[in-house]
Amino acid sequence: MPGAVYVLIGVQGSGKSTWARANAERLGATVVSSDEIRNELEAAGIPAEGEGDRVFAILEARVAQIVAHGGSAIADATHVFRAWRSNLVTQSRRQGARLVAVWFNLPLGVCLARNAARPGGDWGCRPAPATVVADLWRRLEPPRADEFDEIVKISA
Repeated sequence: MPGAVYVLIGVQGSGKSTWARANAERLGATVVSSDEIRNELEAAGIPAEGEGDRVFAILEARVAQIVAHGGSAIADATHVFRAWRSNLVTQSRRQGARLVAVWFNLPLGVCLARNAARPGGDWGCRPAPATVVADLWRRLEPPRADEFDEIVKISA
């Protein structure tokens, strides 16, 4: 029987990766992180900037494999737009997985401060431009009941 797919939704600095690490064991889920995939590409000599389609194809394939083997997965990426999460939602639903949105609905100032405090280095540790974070925060499309079986809202 397929497990659950936890789709994290929030801008950079909202706490998605921290939440994923803190909750994976409790949920019996494997974390699949877009930042880690980007780091893998760069380690293989492939610049990850501009490789979003490739990164998400890999993320979706890994989640599908976990679910196919009866496991649960945490999809750790921004997923701020329905279009950015639609393939994952459709694929997971087709596999019979329970879909849970974990929506990080934090104030913009909190996200900007956390993002700015990142030390740099690998993907996931690099601060995103504040203008990008603010734009995504303003345009974020909240999860809807017709997309997910359950929506967990995390607020500050």
